[in-house]
Amino acid sequence: MSGFFRNLPNILTILRMAAVPLFAVFMLKDNLAAAAIVFLAAELTEVADGIIARRYNLITTFGKLADPFADKLMQLTALFLLSAKGMILRIVPWLVLSKDLFLLISGFWVIKCRKKIDVSSKWFGKLTSVILFIAIMLSFLGVPRTITDPIFWLCVAMALFTAVMYICNYFKQTRAAQAKK
Repeated sequence: MSGFFRNLPNILTILRMAAVPLFAVFMLKDNLAAAAIVFLAAELTEVADGIIARRYNLITTFGKLADPFADKLMQLTALFLLSAKGMILRIVPWLVLSKDLFLLISGFWVIKCRKKIDVSSKWFGKLTSVILFIAIMLSFLGVPRTITDPIFWLCVAMALFTAVMYICNYFKQTRAAQAKK
């Protein structure tokens, strides 16, 4: 396998991070069509890099850290800029950011304490991201807020559910590790 292909998932992740400022410029210049295209392209590379990494066993430490960071960076940028334009509820990005910061701090704590806990993304986190993606794209498409606001509230509920599930997963793994001792 060539060096380029071996690093393709990481290259896609880096491109996704680089797309965030371009996306922001389009949003700030009210070029919503171009912003939506950049956002969609970024989300498609999110899916592609995950499929390629898993299928060809190209999972790297960089990818494990940078991939979710790139995804959250794009989603939060979209949420805050859509909120600033009055296209979504102002509280949504703050609630999503709070959940993400909580999980980030928790993840660092697990690493710092050298606990052997699996902090990889789970189905409920992926489902939350998919629903969030759909809600953001519907906002770009001009779907009325009477439809998108409830979907964003579903995203917030899913984000809270995700945080609770990760906490439960942590305690389950901790109890299992203690039982082995």
